[in-house]
Amino acid sequence: MHNVMAAEEISLEALGLLQALLHHDYDEAQFRANHVARHALEHDHVRVADAAERIEYLLASGCPSSLELRIALRSLATSVDRMQAAALRRAGRLL
Repeated sequence: MHNVMAAEEISLEALGLLQALLHHDYDEAQFRANHVARHALEHDHVRVADAAERIEYLLASGCPSSLELRIALRSLATSVDRMQAAALRRAGRLL
């Protein structure tokens, strides 16, 4: 169940990242991307961390290309979905 809670927290953090990007607050988005990456690494969600770090890198280098950012966001969304599904499967096996 701990995995499900961690996955939910990381998902919410990723939504905060998306919200900051929608508001064009790139400093906040970079901060949130770093936070998502660190939290994901704490729970061994390497793909989520890699995707968040990619977004953080794009934001650190200035205003990113919209194409690169869309690709990175798609990668993050896919990774978060897979992380949540895996956590739910593990929790189902434990019950």
